[in-house]
Amino acid sequence: MAILARILLWLVWLAGVGWLWHAGKFGTATAIALAALSLVVFAWPASIARRRHNELRYVDMGKEPTGYH
Repeated sequence: MAILARILLWLVWLAGVGWLWHAGKFGTATAIALAALSLVVFAWPASIARRRHNELRYVDMGKEPTGYH
């Protein structure tokens, strides 16, 4: 879900910059710079703590296999 939200936010960002450029509020260089900045923000990795929290981990319960005594 988080990646979908990031993609939608990125598209809204690009649409807003494109609309402001089309309306004449931004110059071409400013619009290109803001589009490049949006790629950097979109590609920014998630924090390490968040990635560690979501990953699957093996937990050793300390049980011995049955039937080998």
